[in-house]
This record gives sequence, structure tokens and C-alpha cells, in this order.
Amino acid sequence: MNVYYGIDQLPETPIEPIATLGNLDGVHRGHQVILSHLLQNAERVGAPSMVVTFAPHTRKVIKPREDFRPLMTTLEKLRRLSEQGIDHVLVLPFAEGISEMTAAEFVEEVLWEPLRVRTMYVGHDCAFGKDRVGDARYLTSEGRRLGFHVGLVDPLVVQGKRVSSSWIRSALSGGDLELANRLLGRDHVISGTVMRGFRLGRELGFPTANIHDEGIVLPPNGVYIGWAMLEDGTKHGAMLNIGVRPTFGGEKLQIEAHLFNFDGNLYGQELRVMLRQKLRNEVAFGDAEALKNQLRRDAVEAKKILGVKSAKGAKD
Repeated sequence: MNVYYGIDQLPETPIEPIATLGNLDGVHRGHQVILSHLLQNAERVGAPSMVVTFAPHTRKVIKPREDFRPLMTTLEKLRRLSEQGIDHVLVLPFAEGISEMTAAEFVEEVLWEPLRVRTMYVGHDCAFGKDRVGDARYLTSEGRRLGFHVGLVDPLVVQGKRVSSSWIRSALSGGDLELANRLLGRDHVISGTVMRGFRLGRELGFPTANIHDEGIVLPPNGVYIGWAMLEDGTKHGAMLNIGVRPTFGGEKLQIEAHLFNFDGNLYGQELRVMLRQKLRNEVAFGDAEALKNQLRRDAVEAKKILGVKSAKGAKD
């Protein structure tokens, strides 16, 4: 998949893609419906597929005072789009130049002049340009004028409600991981660089990888189980603790993953943890020994749920 971080990185010869545009936060099941239409059309006419997206999420720029957390990092979004089979992604830096573009300027200076899009697939709630005045009707009108087609895709409805990134963010922050995963069509991923921590987990017999908080949506504090993916492509069952270490009087949020059947150094690497389900709430224990005993019970239950067998000689 080819990724272009700005219009100036596009090839001189227009790509002429079948495309869509938007934040595509989560690349959830609703987005996947649009991408499916896009990919089918691209294959039918022999054209490349493309997504035009933004970094950071437009809401972080438009409403900077909000404590807004997207569903995924840009890197994770690109990974998901690649898995979907997209050929090209244009990542527009949503700074002063792009954020101030009118809808007309966006069509001319992004979709048409440098790209010569053939077809744009969008949802009925499509909105772009300064003050989000460019909607599906406007895009359709511009398509007729310039010579590209616009395909409107009906929303995916689950439980009588349109699947949306905001619904998924609400489900996650409210603790309904099962619903969020169902709407995403996959397990929610927490990813970030592994940093050096306080080594408290190692002292308790459960060494952890301390993941840098990349500012994405996190579920409520607690212990979760899932699968950790390493940079080399290997996968390990894992317990993930999100919280402040109340037993030790902590106050700062920490994201710590304990990987089963793993013994190695992950400092500086990207670690991705796919959350399957919540095991328990975060609790302040009377002392370190009580916490250690609970972690042992957590590990037994987690491995049972995930179907993970301990390696020969493993402590956990």
C-alpha cells in the first residue's frame, strides 16, 4: 500500500482512483461497507483504490479544548486499511492549510487537480471543507461539473442504530467492550511504544511492558485479557492493566501488559494489544503479597479463557 503524507508527495501523474474520504476513525464495520463498495468498483473497472484521510483527527483541531480521544492511531488506521486491500492512502495534515479549505477548494485542490478521482464513495452524512459545509449533495453536484461519479452508501444499522465512531467511543469509555468490538468487527487495539517502567511487576513475579499512552480511547480502569502482537509478528496471550496502581499509591495512568510465555526485552518497540474482554476492576489491595496472589488467580483465569498453555518451566 502506498502512503502519501501530503499532496506534495503524490505522483505527478494523477492516480485516477476510486476513492473515499474522512477520518475513518476505527475503520469500523460501517466504514468497511463503504470500502467494500469502493474495492468492488475499483476491481470491476481496473482502477486503483484510495482513501483520503486526515492526521490528527479533525475534531482535535476544530475543538482543541475537548478532551477528545480517537479510536486508533494513524499508524493503526493505515495498518487496517492495508488489511482491507486499499492501494493508496493520502494522509492530509489537518493543520492551517487543509483545515481552512472551503469545500470548493478541497474538491478542486485535493480530489480533482492532483488526483483526478473517477468515483467517490461516501455516506449520506459526508461533511468536508471549512465549517463542514461540503455534504454529499454538494459533492455530487461537483462531480457532475468536473466529471467524476459519486456513490452514496447507506449506513450500517445495528440494534436499530447507525454504526458510528462516536457510538463505539461511547461504548468503550462506558465499559461495554463487547459492544465496541462487535461494532468494530474486531477486538479494540491499544498500541504504543514500550517504555522503561518502575519494574514493580517484575518484583511481583509478573513482568510487564509499559505502553506509552498514545491518546486513544481507553476502557475504564481494570484488568483486561487479549492478544499482544510484537513487531516481529509473533502473538502472545496477555493480561493488560489500565490504571494508577492504587496498591502503591499511584496517581498517574499506566498501561501495562504482561505477556504469557514470553521472556525478552521490548523496550522501544511498538506493542499492540487486542482487548478480548475485561477480567476485573482495578482494586487497591492491602499489601503487595495480596496483589501478587490476585495476579496469580488472574493469570490462571486469563489463560483458561484464551486457551493459552504455559510453556515448560514458565512461572506464570
